Amino acid sequence: MEYKNYYDILGVSKNASEKEIKKAYRKLAAKYHPDRNPDDPSAEEKFKEVGEAYEVLSDPEKRDLYNKVGKDWKRYQRAGGNGGGFDWSQYAQQGQGFGGGQQSYRVNMEDVFGRARGGQGSPFSSFFETIFGGGNAFGGQQAAQQQYRQTNQRQQAPAPKNLKVDVTISLQQAYDGTKRTIRIGDEKMKVKIPAGIANGQKLKLKGKGSASAPGGPRGNLILTIHITLPDGYERKGNHLYYSLPVDLYTAVLGGQVTVPTLKGKVKLNIPEGTSGGKLFKLGGLGMPEFKKPHKKGDFYVRTRIEVPERLSPKERDLFEQLAGD
Repeated sequence: MEYKNYYDILGVSKNASEKEIKKAYRKLAAKYHPDRNPDDPSAEEKFKEVGEAYEVLSDPEKRDLYNKVGKDWKRYQRAGGNGGGFDWSQYAQQGQGFGGGQQSYRVNMEDVFGRARGGQGSPFSSFFETIFGGGNAFGGQQAAQQQYRQTNQRQQAPAPKNLKVDVTISLQQAYDGTKRTIRIGDEKMKVKIPAGIANGQKLKLKGKGSASAPGGPRGNLILTIHITLPDGYERKGNHLYYSLPVDLYTAVLGGQVTVPTLKGKVKLNIPEGTSGGKLFKLGGLGMPEFKKPHKKGDFYVRTRIEVPERLSPKERDLFEQLAGD
C-alpha cells in the first residue's frame, strides 16, 4: 500500500484554502479527463487520483482525519501494516490523533488497519479505503465528470451572434433625436436614437441579436449611425459651420440675411465691407451633446461672396465708373 500525498497530487500547500483546492482540482480534472486524453492510458489514473484527493481535501472532516493519520502513515508501514509497534489507541488518548482537543472521531480500527476494501472496479485507492472505508460513491470523480461535462458543453456551444446594422439619418434627425424600426427576422423593434449622436457612432442593444441555437442566448444588435449633411454644412464635434452665400451688394453695402439653422431661420446683420470667409458666431445653436440635449455647441456662419454672373448695362457702367476712380 502506497502513501498518497493528496496535497502534492493537487499541487497545493497543506494550508491551502477551500477555494484554492477547488480551483486546482477543476484545472487538473479537465486536464486529465479521459475524453481529452483518449490515447494516454495514464490519464485515467491521474484523473482518479485528482478526484480522490479532492474527495478528501474538500471535506473538512475527512481532511482533518487525513492530516492526523497521514503524517504517521509511514510509521504504520514500518510496523508491518498491522499497527504493531505503534499504539494507536494511546496515540488517540494523548490528543495527538483522532481524539485531540474537544473534537473526537469514532474510527473503526479494523477499517483503518484491516484489509483494504477496494474491490475490483473500485475508484478508490487502497490507501483511501483503508483510512475512510469503502465509501458510498466516489464524489470527487463524479464531481470531476460533471464539471468536465459542463465545461465541455460551454466550450462546444456556439456563441450567440451579434447583428450589425447600418442606419442612415439626416443631420436634422441627429439634432432632434429620432426613432427607427428595425426588423430582425420576423421580429420588429423600435430603436431610439438620442439627439447629438455622432457620425459613425455605434449603439448596442443587448440581447437583441440572433441566437446560435433555438432557445439559446441571443447576441447583441449593434447599430452604426451614418449622418447625411445638407449642402453648405460642416460638423466639428458639437459645433456646426455653415457656408452662407452673400450677394456682392450686401457684402459691400451691408444688410440683413437669413440663416437656416437646425433650430429654425435666424436673421443675421452683415456689416458693410464684409469680405468672403468672415465668421459670425451664433451661440448655442450648434448640435446638442449626446444624451445631454440641454448642452449645445455653437453655430458659425462663414460668408461666401457671390459675384453676379451677368451685369446689366447700367451695372456695368457703374462698375466702370468705380474702377476709373
